[in-house]
Parts: sequence; structure tokens; C-alpha cells
Amino acid sequence: MKYKTFTKKERVLLYFLILLICTVLLVSFFDVFIDINEKRIHILDTLVEWFLYVFLVMVFSGFLLSLANSFHELNEDRLILRFGILGFMHIRYSDISVISEYNEKHIPLGGMRILKNTCYMAFAKRSLVKIELKKKVRVYYLFFLKRWVDTAIFSVEKREEFIKELNKKAEKMPQ
Repeated sequence: MKYKTFTKKERVLLYFLILLICTVLLVSFFDVFIDINEKRIHILDTLVEWFLYVFLVMVFSGFLLSLANSFHELNEDRLILRFGILGFMHIRYSDISVISEYNEKHIPLGGMRILKNTCYMAFAKRSLVKIELKKKVRVYYLFFLKRWVDTAIFSVEKREEFIKELNKKAEKMPQ
């Protein structure tokens, strides 16, 4: 089963932000090139700058799109936590010690952070889930750099349903 990381409103906001960035790129592209053609300036000089600009906008939009589509998946034998291109982790159900709601308001700034053997995968402080592990698990982040953690704190759209389903799966697994 798949559970989205962000709520529908948050995903729509991210999609709107991507659309806005692409629209600004398109409008500024036409405005500048019309201005350049009217002044008869050499287009080749600005072409490299535009390719760089378009590349950076595409990378930023791809980053936001991957975040908007990030989800957590309950498979047959493991939980897979995905947080866009920022990172992911695989947790076997037999490695889970405690599953609980996390209501602390003191978490690091949004994004994916690894502090003191704890992996935080959240932008908002709502609907957080905390999983404590029996042993350390590998976390892959920022293009497959590896760290080991023994606690994962992350946000999920339907927290209660997710915790119930995860508890069912974890109880079925042999210890």
C-alpha cells in the first residue's frame, strides 16, 4: 500500500509552484529575446546564459516534482520511506521496535535531516510518525550517500490508517 507524504493541498501548491516557475521562465524568455532582436545584439552571447537558466529551472522543478510525488510504501516484508530525490530508506518489519505518533513541535527545519542517529523526513510538524528500530538501518540521501540511523521520524498523509496497517504488517513478521 502507498501513502503520500504530503496532503492534497500541499501537493497542489507544489504543482502550482512548478507551473509558476515554468511560466516565469517562458515569459522572461520571450521578453528578453524580443528585446535582443530589436536591439540587434548578438544572441550567441546570451545563449549560454539562457541554457544555464533553463537547466537550473528544470532541476529545481524536477526537485519540487519529486517531492510532490514522494510516498511511503508498505510491501510484503519491508517499509520503504521515500522523500523525493532527497533520500529513501528500507526498513524490514522485523527490525521495527516501536511505532508511534510523534507530536513534538521541536523538529529540525523542513526537509531531510539526519541528526544523532535519527532521520527526519518532514516539512510540516503535522501527522508525524516515529519508528524506533532494533538495529541501525541504512539511509540513502542526496544521490546515494549513506548513513546509519536507529530512529525515523516522517510525515504521512493518513497517519492513523498508516500506523494501523504498519502494526498489522509488523505483527505478522517473525521476530
